Amino acid sequence: MKKNLISLAVAASVVGTAQAGMYVNPEGTGQVIMFPFYNADNGNATNMHIVNTTDKVKAVKVRFLEHKNSYEVLDFNLYLSPKDHFAFGVIADPNGAGAAVITADNSCTVPALGSANGAFTGTTVTNADGSVVRTQPFVNYKYANAKDVDSSIERTLTGHVEVIEMGEVNNYVSGVAAADAKTAYASFATHGANGVPANCAGLDAAWASGYWGATAAVGANSGVTAATGGLYGLSYHINVDAAAAFSIEPTAIDDFYAAGGRNHTDPGTEAPSLSDGQNDGVVQLDSADQWTNLTFTSSIQAVSGILATNTLSNDVMLNPAIGGQTDWVVTFPTKRVHVTKTAKTDVVPPFTDNWVGAKVQADGVTYKEDPACEVVKIDQWDREEAFTANSNNFSPKPAASTSVICNEVAVWAMGAAGTASALSATTGVINAGYPYAEGWQRLTFAQQAKDNAATTTLTGLPAIGFAAYKVNNGAMSYGNSSSHKTSVAISGAAN
Repeated sequence: MKKNLISLAVAASVVGTAQAGMYVNPEGTGQVIMFPFYNADNGNATNMHIVNTTDKVKAVKVRFLEHKNSYEVLDFNLYLSPKDHFAFGVIADPNGAGAAVITADNSCTVPALGSANGAFTGTTVTNADGSVVRTQPFVNYKYANAKDVDSSIERTLTGHVEVIEMGEVNNYVSGVAAADAKTAYASFATHGANGVPANCAGLDAAWASGYWGATAAVGANSGVTAATGGLYGLSYHINVDAAAAFSIEPTAIDDFYAAGGRNHTDPGTEAPSLSDGQNDGVVQLDSADQWTNLTFTSSIQAVSGILATNTLSNDVMLNPAIGGQTDWVVTFPTKRVHVTKTAKTDVVPPFTDNWVGAKVQADGVTYKEDPACEVVKIDQWDREEAFTANSNNFSPKPAASTSVICNEVAVWAMGAAGTASALSATTGVINAGYPYAEGWQRLTFAQQAKDNAATTTLTGLPAIGFAAYKVNNGAMSYGNSSSHKTSVAISGAAN
């Protein structure tokens, strides 16, 4: 979770504004839920829950994005019954080399998980007790081409997840008899006494041949009213062989849409995304415990604005006496939209570098991956305030080191080159040196972006994530995690 969070009560009294924009909700519920990490390599699994705390049927987009450039590797529409709880896992594809989503949950999805999907066909298994387990592989369709340096399906093994409410589903009866089952979309999604929705196939048909698939003005929004939030998420990473599990706290954004907003879309489209909300965002002032509403040039800039942090701070624990290991996971959930540009001059602040998955080299034949890397300053201390690796007490102290973060989901295994990951990950993992057994470190981002009026400057990058700590003790090892601590740096008219 972010430190600069805002409650509904505070949002209603934002400094200098009567109408608040989107904001990170400290109560943990919202219209958008962002999971900073999933990992499915080396025997890892990431279990996730999406919960509807309201009395309404919710239409929700669930989207999985790979770790390098956040290309979409799978998404589907999820229809949550009132008070519904959708549980699923991300695992290694049992029939392939990438990742897959697996669930035994009965909640309706469109398409149904476990279905055909080109070269990555899902499977459906009915157990002796009647329960159904559905597995749907991730795909590489968005980034696979003959020139791309990394078109591999293995690229999907780590990444992040975004969940976006599209609206609340009601039984649409306008112009037809209320008893007409073809319009009972909310009833279709609602679980009965047996824990099974009434008619998931009916929701599929609503898109294929019903009102949702119609080209009429109402179309996809037939019976769908404004998104109101009330979703929360939970996740944990587990590796049975490594005997450790780590909880992962998602981030919730509320008031993502402007008042009355909804965006119910065909499951075959990539909308809604973080680019489809309102342009206003509520940010904290760094000079006082106050908040202000800023208007940005786009929804994705508003999301970046409310997530912007000047620093990330957290513990590092490598104590060899207890087999200590630490990973830092840093995720930039809005980065792809800013950096997937034809030239660096087109990159959208606060990011500064552009992503080119297949940059042609001088010979005109060879291609090289050109990742979008961002400079970060690293300060490190031990438990007794020793700074970096120097042992003297002279002033001034040695300068902090600088490094770069390139992937959109960066996994740093803390320690010398070759140090193993606490999360048992290898896909996308790099080593980051740390000279002490225990202590803490701080990453500082100097990148800047402005609001639409160019009167307010936010310093930092939109980052979420956590640190994972492991104590190795054979079959009785232990895992722990802690969300990164953040800070605000804002200047201009807002202050």
